[in-house]
Amino acid sequence: MSNNSSADTKRLAELLEEEKNIYENIRKSTEKQTELLAKDDIEAFNKSLDERAGLIEKIKGLHQESNPLMQSYVSLSAGGNNIDDEVETLKKQIRELLEICHKTNEININVMGDKTLEHSVKIDEQKAKRIGIGGYAQSVPNTSEMFDKKT
Repeated sequence: MSNNSSADTKRLAELLEEEKNIYENIRKSTEKQTELLAKDDIEAFNKSLDERAGLIEKIKGLHQESNPLMQSYVSLSAGGNNIDDEVETLKKQIRELLEICHKTNEININVMGDKTLEHSVKIDEQKAKRIGIGGYAQSVPNTSEMFDKKT
């Protein structure tokens, strides 16, 4: 941090608060995705993925400013000095949100895998039915020309 470590710590806390709010939105988005998968609303699910990707981009932007501040904060507080309760609380809350998001996302990934397999089986069944119908149509002679001919 710069010479004004108190101001840097305050700024770090502001950035962490903003990051926590974004992670809270990601948590809500991930839980919404669980509901959308249960409804089999793939279009809305894909839209939700795009929204979540935008939130992740916001976090990446925040990290550009917060990472140097965090590195300095960690260095200063390594010996137990200059530990800020607000920063520590925010770090803990962010870790908890990340854990929730990770667990929910893992469940969603498994559900998507199951749905992909389920839809793949349905597609294969439809292909087999089409092949069967096509084979039947080929085995039945086309008698329409008998009716069209004038005798």
